[in-house]
Amino acid sequence: MRKAEFAVPSEVMAEFAGEMSGRGLDNTVTGTNEDGEILVEVIYEKEESESVDELETFLDELREQIDEEDDEEEDEK
Repeated sequence: MRKAEFAVPSEVMAEFAGEMSGRGLDNTVTGTNEDGEILVEVIYEKEESESVDELETFLDELREQIDEEDDEEEDEK
């Protein structure tokens, strides 16, 4: 068994959880970090590595969306 940990911003947790459950990955919420992100531990088999990599890419895309929205809000001020 392998383990991956994700720090998920709370504002995108629902999208991340949907993607994770859609892939059928076993997971546990383990807490939060100092930035208020939700820590999610994913336990997987070697043959599920590609799904975990895709989940990581999905989280990166969600983070980019957050950054873009923050930039747009700053531009409006």
